[in-house]
Amino acid sequence: MRNPFHLGSSSLGRSRAPRLAFAALGLAFACSASNKHTSSSAVAAGGPGSPSGGADGSPGGACSDAGTCGAQTPPPFNAVSAASYVAKVKNLLVGLPPTDDEINAVQADGTALAGLITGWQKLPEYQRKMERFFELSFQQTQISMTDLADQSYPKQLVTNGLTSPLLLQNIEQSFARTMLQLVTQGEPFTDSVTSPKLMMTTALKELYAFLDQYEVNDDGKVTDGFHTDHPKVPVVAEAAQGPIPIADTLDPSSPNYMHWYDPDLTLPGKVPACQTDPIEFPASSFAIHRLLYGSLDGWKGPGGIACPPIGGSAMAPQLTAADFTDWTLVTLRPPKATEATSTFYDLPALRAATELVVSLPRLGFFTTPAFFANWQTNTSNQMRVTLNQTLVVALGSQVDGTDDTLTAGNPPPGLDTVHAGAGLCKTCHQTLDPLRSIFSATYSWNYHSQADATWSGQPGVFSFRGVQKPVASMSDFGGVLAEHPLFAKAWAQKLCYYANSAACVDTDPEFQRVVKGFQDSKFAWDGLVSDLFSSPLVTNATHTATYDANGEVVAVSRRDHLCAALDNRLGFTDVCGLHAVTAAQARAIVPSIAAGLPSDGYGRGSVAPVLPNQPTLFYRAGLENICEAVAAQTIDVAAAKQVANVKQWSSKSSDAAIADFVSIVMGLAPSDARTKPATDALTAHFTKATAGGATASNALKSTFIAACLAPSSVSIGL
Repeated sequence: MRNPFHLGSSSLGRSRAPRLAFAALGLAFACSASNKHTSSSAVAAGGPGSPSGGADGSPGGACSDAGTCGAQTPPPFNAVSAASYVAKVKNLLVGLPPTDDEINAVQADGTALAGLITGWQKLPEYQRKMERFFELSFQQTQISMTDLADQSYPKQLVTNGLTSPLLLQNIEQSFARTMLQLVTQGEPFTDSVTSPKLMMTTALKELYAFLDQYEVNDDGKVTDGFHTDHPKVPVVAEAAQGPIPIADTLDPSSPNYMHWYDPDLTLPGKVPACQTDPIEFPASSFAIHRLLYGSLDGWKGPGGIACPPIGGSAMAPQLTAADFTDWTLVTLRPPKATEATSTFYDLPALRAATELVVSLPRLGFFTTPAFFANWQTNTSNQMRVTLNQTLVVALGSQVDGTDDTLTAGNPPPGLDTVHAGAGLCKTCHQTLDPLRSIFSATYSWNYHSQADATWSGQPGVFSFRGVQKPVASMSDFGGVLAEHPLFAKAWAQKLCYYANSAACVDTDPEFQRVVKGFQDSKFAWDGLVSDLFSSPLVTNATHTATYDANGEVVAVSRRDHLCAALDNRLGFTDVCGLHAVTAAQARAIVPSIAAGLPSDGYGRGSVAPVLPNQPTLFYRAGLENICEAVAAQTIDVAAAKQVANVKQWSSKSSDAAIADFVSIVMGLAPSDARTKPATDALTAHFTKATAGGATASNALKSTFIAACLAPSSVSIGL
């Protein structure tokens, strides 16, 4: 259904000439120079051509001082109305439209916005928005199961089509859920770099414990803890005997010790000789790990024939669906003297565990399997990329050759004298190499325990952006990050990017006030969010130096914001399939389109996040198709096909539906000056469509699409 509806900017626009102008239903966007500061760094922060960072380690993407964006003159300041900025803030934080009461309260008293934000922070929608923000900001996403293969070298952890995506989803969500839990408990945000606690499912407990048993050194040599402890105990998968109680499987005195039930054995693949029951594996942690997730790999058939791996069906895993959803806050700690580490295959114990004993240091965002999978190292890089990306996340800065903090020692510890001998490389290596030694003294290039005494005996030195401290452990490293003067500014800046799609100006007194408030609150995260989002840095209700640098940036509603708004306003659970774990879910109409929409992201060595802000023809086409698919799910849907809690409209009540389109979909409150023109335009469209021969149902769907494509629906800031 192609929609001919035309909404001119005079109908729904604002007199202050927003950067994003809605010219027609074709969603033709245009940049307006009127009352706007045209800056590539402000419009497309983190995109091609944007600054990578200031010499002081500040993020790129905006001018470092007010009014110095090249030779351009700061734009004239125009205060934004309460109706507009309340809608912006509420949409960003919870994906919901504002109410008249909320707008009226802020119009009467500008300080009321902070109180509204405090209320919104108690909503589940806020938790979901912050979870996604944390996933991206702590760089725990953008990975696949293949990316984790370095840590389980040389094979992929799991190949089962059911459990593999569930485990990957757990891995990506774990640290974000951790921070949500710690923030809820009132813990300081510095726990993000110091805490040994993690939100974990049973599946994640198994993974962490398994990776502690399956050691891979710098040369790729595997030391298998189970094989070392039980070299003569075969691991057996069988089906004919029927289900085997796990108590028997774990009992060394039972004849079924290390026997695991797997009903897939009769359908193992195309090699007839491999269709055997039972299958016996040599003593192997990896074989047990794969069996737990319903996969088989690494066995030989009669005559020594190599058998192909089996991904396994939904019947095969020992882990249940509940083992991927039973989130619990778990403390990870090293073993005490003579204490054994947690047994990765003891599922009953893992399900009940709130403590995990592991030898490998696990604390903060920078030691998770997700972060390691994102920033893999090798024998050449030797932890430099992992360390540098940790600095980017924690401190909003990186090693770029501009840091004049000198490392003690001549040469400093861990210095690669070959590379440091080159003039252009010397400065970076003198800073980076002592820092990377903090990681290389602890972890192998596959992120297991460092077994090479040359590296483990060289703990490194933290010397970065004015801070110098010896570091003997990863715990010491986390402590230095937590105390670093750049920590508070870095995280306030990440929220600036999230809210404005551009950086705040470091020297802006208002930004400095917000940063100091974060520090003075002992790093209370929700307090920072409330302070910043009620600040003119975000609202543009009063003049700031950041406005002089950036103007008022209005960006497209990127995938995560758009999908959250559709879910939260219309009652969907996951209309975009952002949490899809099956191929069928991912192939649904909206998920298949949403996968191609621009999203917040991050890149190697980039301090500024990747924030596609401007519309393209692909973005416009994708939006129209999504809106069309959503219209089909919400308008005149047969009762038998309706989904619980999803908003439904009837073409027999078109006036009521159009009123909802304006208030719910477009996010315009009744008192907003744009509400009546929008209502009139949508009503005229519905009338014209029906007069032209369209059925009432198709006319209302077309009207919904028009509302769904309106500027206030598909942008952040209008």
